Amino acid sequence: MNPFLFITFLIISLSFVSSHVINPYKRNEKDPEWGCLGSNGPALWHQIDKSYKTCKGIKQQSPIDLKVEDFTNSTKLKLNVIKPTDLILLNNGHTYQVQRSEGTIEKPALYEDATLKVDGETYYLAQYHFHMPSEHHIEGRDLLMEGHWVFKTLSNPDAKLAVLGVLFDLGEHEEPGLKPFVNIIDKKPLEVNEHVNITTSLTEQIFKKVKTVYSYIGSLTTPPCTEGVRWFVSSDVQSISPSQFKSLKYVLKYNARFTQKRLDIGEPKSHKPWKPMISH
Repeated sequence: MNPFLFITFLIISLSFVSSHVINPYKRNEKDPEWGCLGSNGPALWHQIDKSYKTCKGIKQQSPIDLKVEDFTNSTKLKLNVIKPTDLILLNNGHTYQVQRSEGTIEKPALYEDATLKVDGETYYLAQYHFHMPSEHHIEGRDLLMEGHWVFKTLSNPDAKLAVLGVLFDLGEHEEPGLKPFVNIIDKKPLEVNEHVNITTSLTEQIFKKVKTVYSYIGSLTTPPCTEGVRWFVSSDVQSISPSQFKSLKYVLKYNARFTQKRLDIGEPKSHKPWKPMISH
């Protein structure tokens, strides 16, 4: 074979292998396909695959509709923030997710300097992502968007999960922490399984605005809907500008699960009109 042709063939072959195999941020193609609308939507998740049977509900599923009274006795959290950090932003086919470049999509590397501490337990941030509209409701109302910061324990062999839910609604001011995220989207939305490098202090900016939270034991809001997740939902609504909303809506579209039945005893019965107080 002509040496030049052989080298050309080798380069093309290696390029093909690297683009199709070496991608730790690609979701497993064997995973059954689910969505948030239509025939593979939330109401049918438990029928799509036997590993999703928990989505039908065993104990408490998430998200839920919250009442004003739920925030009366706020759970005490200590959130440690991180400074601007080199991360990756990826499109996993269901949402846009931010995580460290180490690790994989199934097992993101933990941020050891971004922690949530509650009741003597320390959780470390694994990744965060967004849903539109919000998955949790307050007094029957959803908001424009909800961010989920997913934490894991290191000491517990079962790797207990905790999720901080932050609500966003339309306001006069843009959210500075979302700028790096939106700038990338405005230049070119990511294809499924595509990722880009991003330097952001989003976690730091958002954490500082979280003051009042309601805690309950629920589940993941996507398959396999694992239960036993400790939720912390903030009532301190963050502001996004109309232009930020337009950009985010273009890529997130509709990716929220509907609210689930609350099983807690003594659920508040309030139906007071609720208007979100935007935090600046």
